[in-house]
Amino acid sequence: MDIRGRYGGTVDYLLIYPIKAVSSGLKVDEWEVDHYGLKHDRQYVICNYDTKKECYMPILLKDIPKLSSVRVSLDNGKFKFEYDSTATNSKAVFYLPMDVIDDYVEQHSSFGTKLKPISLWLATLQGYVLDRALTSEFITSMGLPSDAVLVYSPNGKACKVGAPKNVNRNTLFHDYYPMLMTSQESYQEVKRNAGETGKYLQMAAFRPNLIIRDVDKPFAEDFYHKFDIVGNNSRIGFTGALKCIRCTIPNIDISSGTMDKKGTISKTMSKYRRVDEANPFKSCFGMYVIQHEKNFVIRKGDRLDILQKKAMKMDENPFY
Repeated sequence: MDIRGRYGGTVDYLLIYPIKAVSSGLKVDEWEVDHYGLKHDRQYVICNYDTKKECYMPILLKDIPKLSSVRVSLDNGKFKFEYDSTATNSKAVFYLPMDVIDDYVEQHSSFGTKLKPISLWLATLQGYVLDRALTSEFITSMGLPSDAVLVYSPNGKACKVGAPKNVNRNTLFHDYYPMLMTSQESYQEVKRNAGETGKYLQMAAFRPNLIIRDVDKPFAEDFYHKFDIVGNNSRIGFTGALKCIRCTIPNIDISSGTMDKKGTISKTMSKYRRVDEANPFKSCFGMYVIQHEKNFVIRKGDRLDILQKKAMKMDENPFY
């Protein structure tokens, strides 16, 4: 299909994180997109129960950076998670289903199919508490609280801020938006500026889903407001909703699961990536995007057709 607007790069690869804040992601060249984003992305999260708030609270990567060292792969229709066990000083694995059915919930939850509340930033969503899914070996090896449990959400939460009025979109345990898009050019620019002390930086530390390349210049994606992803026989509309305000997670060396306490990457970006007018003291990297349709496939080599560029700022904060 022809480019109608302006060429904006091509899809390089995709990353899926089946459990929010766990692993360096499943790297693929093509993947299905459903109502929530990349299918199975962040459908699980590890939580513990907050007695004061009377709900389950996600355990985040900035609190347990070792979670990033877990490796995820596909194995006979299941997600396989491999990690370093402190009990055996060797590799250990556990598996989770890609598609969660009631029988699995009944077998792995003390609450059966009763939904429980989970608080994620400003949103509250419902989920199944799979308190029998994680092994004590994994919990101990990762340094998780002893009461940590796995939670699965069947329906997610509404995603309205920055979404087109005619697009009814929900997300699961994503911070808010369905996908985070970054470019190789932007990543290489940050890594170059970080120098030798930031050589540990990997793209997955930014937790993106859609990685593109061949953009005009680093951070060109900041301005991609309306665009199509064009395949050989497909054209799917997207809205660039918001630049991603960065916390400390990019300072994690995901190969070892350790935090760079010097904050090399944060300090590097603070010099030239404070580009959101509403957040003048916070750095940005990547663009949150919303798909206009569902049940389609994004493939490596698909092209971005930029229909409208716009200098965007956070007019409404959907996170906190």
